[in-house]
Amino acid sequence: MKQVRKTYCISHGKDVDGIASASIVKLANGAKTYLVNYDKVIQTIEKIPDNAELYVCDLGMNDSIAEKFIEECNRITKKGKVTYIDHHILKPSIKRKLLKAKVELVHSRKECAGVLTYQHLKKQVPKGASILACYAAITDYLDNQKIAKDLISNYDRQLLLLESTMLAYALAYDGAKPQFGNKIVDAFQDLCFPHEIKDVSILANKQAERMKNIMKTINSDAKSYKNFACMESTNPTIGLVANMIIGELDVPVAFAYRHNPIGHYEMSFRARYDSKAELGKIVAKITPELGGMGGGHNKACGARIPDDKLKKFIKLFSAELNK
Repeated sequence: MKQVRKTYCISHGKDVDGIASASIVKLANGAKTYLVNYDKVIQTIEKIPDNAELYVCDLGMNDSIAEKFIEECNRITKKGKVTYIDHHILKPSIKRKLLKAKVELVHSRKECAGVLTYQHLKKQVPKGASILACYAAITDYLDNQKIAKDLISNYDRQLLLLESTMLAYALAYDGAKPQFGNKIVDAFQDLCFPHEIKDVSILANKQAERMKNIMKTINSDAKSYKNFACMESTNPTIGLVANMIIGELDVPVAFAYRHNPIGHYEMSFRARYDSKAELGKIVAKITPELGGMGGGHNKACGARIPDDKLKKFIKLFSAELNK
């Protein structure tokens, strides 16, 4: 008797883009979903059976995980299938190895992962699932891209902005815990609006109040440099803080960082739409020199560096940004 191939999805669980991508995959084929951050990618893919159909979404490949990840892909594709859907910078050498491992590659830096996932699977999901891709594009600051703009034009833009921001704020307040993310994925199987999902509006309001209070501290706490500013924050989602720094201090680029007691800083970077800075490229270049890791796309990216390397990072970042 032929063994039935089970479907799995490993997706980024810290933001709307990754959660929307996982939701679309599950809508298409009922995949068992794992929402993870980068530090859990390898231990999660190691759990996937040999004879599986695996989707990996919104998880950029960096040097610290690529070798082991490709090794696991080689294991799975001997009997199963792996589809990798992403929009982050992908080194040509890693791309070649993924293709050699017989991974189906759905990659573009022009659209967010949610849009790419929807485009790849749209024949297998309800038409209304395109709204999930819209939420992803708006919150990942890629709503001005061609496919995203076309999808967004099918809906009332104000509704999309309200629902996507509410969801992003709820995730931020909750710290994007997997349990809450899985609740969102399950609700999206019925194409519920975020405001209909239990606790989303309550948590979003709490996060809005938190952000209002953070705004009051930026002028005194943030440090300004040529063409960028930065500050330390204890807020769970420091990307939102970076956005607020841009607005409050009128700078083209900003980043916020949060200290982790085990000895490193988590960092999140944002740029205005009119900025020409390639943040993902810059961060991916300088973090390995400091024993860290990072990357992303032009307008938004993240990093992790040892906590004794912050001053050196700022110096290198400033030099790259102002070239």
